[in-house]
Amino acid sequence: MAPGAASDAGLALLPRRAKRIRQTIVRLAATPSGCHLGGSLSMVEILVALLGRVMRVDPRAPKAPERDHLILSKGHAAAGLYAALAEFGFVDVETLVREYNADGSIFTGHVNAAVPGVEFATGSLGHGLGLGVGLTLAHALRGEPNRTFVVCGDGEMGEGSNWEALQVASHRKLTGLTLIIDRNGGQNDGPTEAILSQEALVQRLDAFGFQSLEVEGHDLPALVAALEAPVVGVRPRAIVARTRKGAGVPMLKGKGPHYAVFSPEHLRRALASLGEDAQ
Repeated sequence: MAPGAASDAGLALLPRRAKRIRQTIVRLAATPSGCHLGGSLSMVEILVALLGRVMRVDPRAPKAPERDHLILSKGHAAAGLYAALAEFGFVDVETLVREYNADGSIFTGHVNAAVPGVEFATGSLGHGLGLGVGLTLAHALRGEPNRTFVVCGDGEMGEGSNWEALQVASHRKLTGLTLIIDRNGGQNDGPTEAILSQEALVQRLDAFGFQSLEVEGHDLPALVAALEAPVVGVRPRAIVARTRKGAGVPMLKGKGPHYAVFSPEHLRRALASLGEDAQ
């Protein structure tokens, strides 16, 4: 199974995919329940790099035994993951928009494992990395090449369970594990740094035995290069991706709200700022 777009030509097309994903996210914000908007928009390039270039996944066989795994630990940003899965063919975009967070829908407001491409239901913060460590360890013990990519929020790194998981990953030398931290600087209660500082994350991750680096989280070539770079030695990988809440939607000015319910006028303006008319 090959990665989603293993060529320079494919890389050049990824920004268009990111734009379409953002268009879908703002449409989800205009559904009756709205969505967690800021943190969905901040991680778009992370998801595009993973699903469109780096990961070995096939939307026609989302449960293929040889697949790589994507775990969204910040499961409240379901709108972002669902929109990305729709862009890459795992689900139908119009069905997603029509059924998002409706009674009886699989497209719940926190990610749901009934959705193709979703490995675990998450959203109780601090659990996704532990799940990813266990999954990676299981594959390693069986000698299987499957890789695991876990996306956490920066506010979520205040959870002690994450640091326990980091210790296990390092101790077990889980080279098949990659942690990506969406460092958007905000969480439900306000700025991350005002609640529990997450500065010096790269140095702290290095101290826990990871191969760590920091990149601009909206720079697709930089993200892909970081994700595809070989790991030196027998260490897990961690990438701190500096992002902005609400990124990519000009009317939000990089300050997207944690949660939003868009009116028809908000939707019209958001889509217009992305270069598309409201549907």
